[in-house]
Amino acid sequence: MNQTAKVLLIEDNPGDAKLVEVLLDASGDSQDRTFELMRVGQLSEAFPLLDDDSIKAILLDLGLPDGKGLDTLIRVHAQAPMIPIVVLSAEEDELLAIRCVQNGAQDFLIKHGISEMLLRRAIWYAIERKHLFEQLQYMAHFDILTGLANRKQFYDRIKQDWIAAERAHTTLALIFIDLNDFKAVNDSLGHVVGDDLLKEVARRLLSSVRASDCVARMGGDEFTVILNQLKAPQEAALIAEKIMTNLSAPFLLAGCSSQVRASIGIATYPHDCDEPEQLIEAADAAMYKAKVTDSDKTTRYCFYSSALSSKVRKKQQRFQELSSALRQGQFELFYQPQFDLHSGKIVAMEALLRWRHAQKGLLAPQAFMDELEESGLIVPVGDWVLEQALEQCQSWRRHMPTEVSVSVNISSRQFRQPDFVGKLTALLDRLALESSAVELDFHEQTLWENEAYSQTVLQKLHIKGVRLALDNFGSGLISLKSLLNFPLHLVKIDPVLLQQQSDSAGSQAIAKAAVEIAHLFRIKGMANGVETSLDLERVRNIACDHVQGYLYSKPLPAEQAMLLLIGNQQTTLQ
Repeated sequence: MNQTAKVLLIEDNPGDAKLVEVLLDASGDSQDRTFELMRVGQLSEAFPLLDDDSIKAILLDLGLPDGKGLDTLIRVHAQAPMIPIVVLSAEEDELLAIRCVQNGAQDFLIKHGISEMLLRRAIWYAIERKHLFEQLQYMAHFDILTGLANRKQFYDRIKQDWIAAERAHTTLALIFIDLNDFKAVNDSLGHVVGDDLLKEVARRLLSSVRASDCVARMGGDEFTVILNQLKAPQEAALIAEKIMTNLSAPFLLAGCSSQVRASIGIATYPHDCDEPEQLIEAADAAMYKAKVTDSDKTTRYCFYSSALSSKVRKKQQRFQELSSALRQGQFELFYQPQFDLHSGKIVAMEALLRWRHAQKGLLAPQAFMDELEESGLIVPVGDWVLEQALEQCQSWRRHMPTEVSVSVNISSRQFRQPDFVGKLTALLDRLALESSAVELDFHEQTLWENEAYSQTVLQKLHIKGVRLALDNFGSGLISLKSLLNFPLHLVKIDPVLLQQQSDSAGSQAIAKAAVEIAHLFRIKGMANGVETSLDLERVRNIACDHVQGYLYSKPLPAEQAMLLLIGNQQTTLQ
């Protein structure tokens, strides 16, 4: 492919100019690179041409009638900072060459030593280096995927617009936007479709604002819009309405029309805060408020109010507490046994997370699980639980002849980690544990968020010999599909069905049918939450294989669980 570059030669010496013309007047180098040469004899003639975007490089003589030495370069570079400059010098001066490069030149050539190859290479290298510099500059300030401003440029712009708003006594508004459904799109349709969604969202945001406004992608599915030179906060609401309308229109994802909801938060200066950092926090708080009040499942926006600050601070403080709890070892595992209903033998120990809070004492998962999920800490905490449970299982097997397995609940986020199977395999290998020593428990919703992905991962685990269990089985028609689609060895009957049996013969029939269907697939059924002898009688009536609950044992610390295991083993062997 032929490449032609327009080069401006600023040279007053006709002989030197002719030499350059001859050297560049070849038919082209090995890559078919050619040059279109323009020549002027002094700076006053050059300056009017420097606004021409088609000029790709400048060849500059430092000795001109209206420019001498380094000052010539400085003046040209100031006038055209984005055009690469190659200096042509009659003097072989190493110090001058260094100072030229320091002041914007891409190269420094001695006239009497120039060859065709050297000159051509110097020009093309200068052009390529300048192009690379522009690319790096772009990457430093713009998001590569969407073309929007990135986080760095966002912070630069908000500082500039803040100063301008202070001087002009105008209103500055900041809009935070979060896509509520982005994770579901990524999980169900893949990251390529997710990227397409982000690019379309970026396009719709740009079409919703003015040319003077700044739209930025902060990372992931979070976007911001800086609205400057507003007369009143109400003008921000008009822009937010337009954004909301544009985002509410269906998106074409993987060939299908899909609705994507967003939460939008708005904060303004000087009405809500006195510093740029406070404006960012306020807009984030308003966005979070819009998210948690999204009762009708539509895109909505919310203005910041001072009442939001305390709620957000409490939420952030809670996240920090949980993060510190993980670092400082405040989490513990208790173990609740699962019994074979017929032999009375303990077949598994379910690992149950507890938080030993410094002020509130021992907390059950219900007190903090939502925050773990929301903050994303569920992944590192889930990994810790899996590791601790398997290490405990190894300890039990080392101290007694038992094949008891350990049961661990796996969250959706943890399951979606690309290296989930690899990490589990590496952990089993490190501990020299058989794969059957671990039972992974999943909620149906986790598996059906992305059926194809779940089938692939569970099949890998099944082949390795890992035991797989399904929680809350029997709660709906989806349960039957789960038996057909996933390689399960155990289903745990939905406790709601068992709790209702005293009041409803229908629910007892459903529970019994659920177990019978599981048995058809050679899958065992388990009932948990058994607390009374009446509960146990109901469980026997529906032909469950395993049972768990306070009637048998409450969750126990590891040491007490081991004593229970020893006692159970001795009893069942007699």
